[in-house]
Amino acid sequence: MSVHLILKSLLRRKVVTALLLLQLAVTLGLVVNSLLLASAAKELVDQPTGLALEQILTVRVKPTSASMRVEPALSEVINRQLAAIRLIPGVEAAEYANQTPLRQGGSSSNLFETDRQDQSNIDAVPYYNTGSQIFQVLGTRLIAGRQLTELDKGTQNIVLTEKLAKQLFAEQNPVGKSTNQGTVVGVVSDFYSQRYATDQSYGAINFMPMARAEMGYQLMVRVAAGQSEAVRQQLTDVIRNAEPEMDIDTVMRMDENRDEVFRSEIGLATLLAVLSGLMLLVAMISAYSHAHFHALQMQKEVGIKRALGASKARVLLDVLSESWLTTAIGAGFGILVCYGLNISLAKVISIPAVPVWLPLLTLVLLLLCVTLATWYPARIATRISPATATKTL
Repeated sequence: MSVHLILKSLLRRKVVTALLLLQLAVTLGLVVNSLLLASAAKELVDQPTGLALEQILTVRVKPTSASMRVEPALSEVINRQLAAIRLIPGVEAAEYANQTPLRQGGSSSNLFETDRQDQSNIDAVPYYNTGSQIFQVLGTRLIAGRQLTELDKGTQNIVLTEKLAKQLFAEQNPVGKSTNQGTVVGVVSDFYSQRYATDQSYGAINFMPMARAEMGYQLMVRVAAGQSEAVRQQLTDVIRNAEPEMDIDTVMRMDENRDEVFRSEIGLATLLAVLSGLMLLVAMISAYSHAHFHALQMQKEVGIKRALGASKARVLLDVLSESWLTTAIGAGFGILVCYGLNISLAKVISIPAVPVWLPLLTLVLLLLCVTLATWYPARIATRISPATATKTL
């Protein structure tokens, strides 16, 4: 059947055809953007963090007594808790901190070299008030200088992550440099710090005691491989035994923190994936219904073709050709829909731009689904007997 005849046939069923084209266009636009979001979410989740995600446990705790949220009682409580945690079998290191890595946001400040503020100022650098075992907990590597020790507690000595040090001091040796946050004594390997920092791998670490803990503080625990669940089950009781007057949040592995950070992207990608699957299913049902109804209507026409010598393969191809052309036209409008939807989503979330090849790949997927849905009605059309069909003439 020629394209002209197929178009005339479609125009005879304007409303049904228009609805089918609209459905195919929306399906293509939704599937394309779902695939983009799923890909972006996977890249976020799979990106290197510099952390042993399954070996680090985190929990936020908060003293219920106001007197224990300030020094010197606060340090006494933290030290008791850490001492108890470090005795748990399977624990390799434990430390407190004002915040944990791999979060949406947290404590941050600007950082600049003392005598080059205008040239070196960096905004939103996460800073960690913590203790001497933090490097063992995080598993960072020493790049330059030295790590902080207990002798640095309460001093203005700081350690920077590698990328931050390079941004601040370029090719100069950062060790011994003076900043508004303190003197740099060392540089450690990068780790994923805060999502909305100037750079996600920036971090400045010092041993300044926490003056207050009105919002609580974080306890981070490094465990041996395969011991995270065993330690997790004991952690809450151990913390509470060390100090009963304590609010304790849910103990989370670092990979669970990561999933929490990217929850909106993962959730939206999952939702759109489900909707895309449903849209493809509905498109297949619509294509089946459209082809089946049309096959029943064109029995007389098929009978004439068969009587004139048309083969079953030719009849099958004619029915499928109409479905293919409808899908191609719907996909043409769908390309506009997918770009429009992509622009709208980009205003509220992070989503990649639509590559040229993806709508084409989705078109192939749509054609496959429509072909599968149309195959049975097309086979019905091929079974029409010329003798039976021509009795209506």
